[in-house]
Amino acid sequence: MKPYLSVVVKPTLYCNTGCRHCYHTPDERVRGEISLDTLDRLFRMVSQEYEAAWFIWHGGEPLTLPLSFYKDAIELQERYFGKRNGRCGNTVQTNGTLVNRRFMAYCREKQINVGVSYEGPYNSVLREGDPSKALNLLSSKENKYSVSATISAETALKQRELYDYFKANGTNLSLSPVIPAGCARTNGTVPNADEFIRGSIEAFDAWFHDSRADVPLIPHYLYILNYLGDPTPSDCAHTSCLTKWLCVNPDGSVYPCAKACPQEFCMGNVNQVSSIQELFQSEGFRRILVGSIKRREKCASCPIFRYCNGGCSMDAYHEGCLEDNGNDSCRIFREVFTHVSREVQAVLDGEGDVSGLNPFVRDAIVGKLVNPRVVSQ
Repeated sequence: MKPYLSVVVKPTLYCNTGCRHCYHTPDERVRGEISLDTLDRLFRMVSQEYEAAWFIWHGGEPLTLPLSFYKDAIELQERYFGKRNGRCGNTVQTNGTLVNRRFMAYCREKQINVGVSYEGPYNSVLREGDPSKALNLLSSKENKYSVSATISAETALKQRELYDYFKANGTNLSLSPVIPAGCARTNGTVPNADEFIRGSIEAFDAWFHDSRADVPLIPHYLYILNYLGDPTPSDCAHTSCLTKWLCVNPDGSVYPCAKACPQEFCMGNVNQVSSIQELFQSEGFRRILVGSIKRREKCASCPIFRYCNGGCSMDAYHEGCLEDNGNDSCRIFREVFTHVSREVQAVLDGEGDVSGLNPFVRDAIVGKLVNPRVVSQ
């Protein structure tokens, strides 16, 4: 058996709001849901071929489906993977507007992670719905979720402010830019790369030197672990994810990524194959793999290639060409990661007071100083 697979399941493409940066255009966001028969086949094949798997329930808006759907789905999943044995986990990624106490109680019972796509005080820049009312109804016991904030042209220089806002609420935060795909292809929401870099570094510097920080800042914390040689995976865009991720649409069609994959990369359909490996042998997967290898060959001489693995293939595709590097997403990672690694290396070299760093950074760096396996440039 292979060790691990991440599977994005889009149980519906329908959404109760209309975000300006959505990967799916309005004509795609129609009602309809994945069948339990399709999920049964998916869970069975993954459980037979992989030692462990993580399922990310995405969309569309997954919570437009009733809680009964997820109870049935998890019951099916447990039939193949067992219960709480470390073989399987779940995350639901929601816009938060339909979150309620019954849903959060069920997630707590089944140890399902909840991610909310939310930009706090700037939520209306990209999104129609406001999840704050629903989230504010949750008790402190129920209030267990992380936030993924999508950074637009308007908020590129407000990332430090967003960190402060979510830190005050004790909420784990991830920051990522709008990409030029789907609705965002031509509507001006994609941030200027230089402004995003500046805003990202400002947020990192505030978090890095915040000795009372009690939340991680993603992807920066993952960049630190990556630089220190920790086996913890980096963010999905920089892990050489091909063969390690799948995205399953409501009709059972399968793609190598959830980021608005075009039809040319379709790998087949869950209902028409007998194994996951058959999907990875498809012509659609061959196309994205060959293009990605060509891009990574161009990247091989870059000093940070071992940390980025050539970046995200779908970012490259939507920024112009699957086979090309040097685009905005490439430049953003290079500049931000280089800044992060310099700050970490300075501490490793004895510059600065470790006690003034935030606990996440301090623990990671002290662990490296105690057990210095590899950190060299």
